[in-house]
Formats: sequence, structure tokens, C-alpha cells
Amino acid sequence: MNIQTIASIDALTDFLQDGDALVNFTSEAIASLTPAISISQDGTARLINGPAYPVDSEVDAKAIIPLVADIGRLVVVSDGIDKSAEFVAQLSTQKISHVVCVLEQICEADAFMDEDDSEAVAERLRQLGYI
Repeated sequence: MNIQTIASIDALTDFLQDGDALVNFTSEAIASLTPAISISQDGTARLINGPAYPVDSEVDAKAIIPLVADIGRLVVVSDGIDKSAEFVAQLSTQKISHVVCVLEQICEADAFMDEDDSEAVAERLRQLGYI
């Protein structure tokens, strides 16, 4: 199994090759020109041209075997290796060509409070009697 770390979904575009198909184990849909594997509620897999919607972590890799002839390799996108571990193990057992792309957890500075935010929170806590 090959595991790649990518900085963002945008970086995934540079990584993808012709013949790839996406399997999305993240929490949000991935817009890409690359075909995606869609799994219906009854477990049936199909190849779609459109966004790669998140799949359930309990997907059975055997469902995609009929699609393998149309695919060069599967690109399993996950925001944590543990989410897709069982599926990837099944792919390896079935000898299906695949690579796992794990999204890097980036912490943006904008996600933290600045001084004004801190002062506003402190003032509100004072008003509520906590400080």
C-alpha cells in the first residue's frame, strides 16, 4: 500500500492521473474531473462523473471488483488513516491497485482568537459573573 500525505483537496488535483477513480472517506464531497466510486445504500458500486461523495466506513471492497476493469487505480482520500483502514486492507487482499491520500491537518492562524476576541470573551464572562 502506498500512502501519500497531501496538504489539501486542491493538491489532490496535481496528484491524480488518467485512469484514476476516487473513493472519498472524508466528511465532505470532493469536486474533481476524475471519476468517483459511488456506493448506494444497498452496497452496489458504480463509477460516476461528478463529485466524489463521502462513503460509509463499512464499504465492502468486493462491491467495486466489477468496476476494476475500467479503472487504472483507486485513489482513497481520507482525513484520517483509521477511517479507511479496513477498506484499504480489503483492496490489498483483492490485489486492486490503489493509493491512499491522507489530508494533512493544517491549523490556520485565523482559527484562533485575536486580542479583540479575547477581550470580548473576557468582558462577557465578567458580565455573567464568572470573572
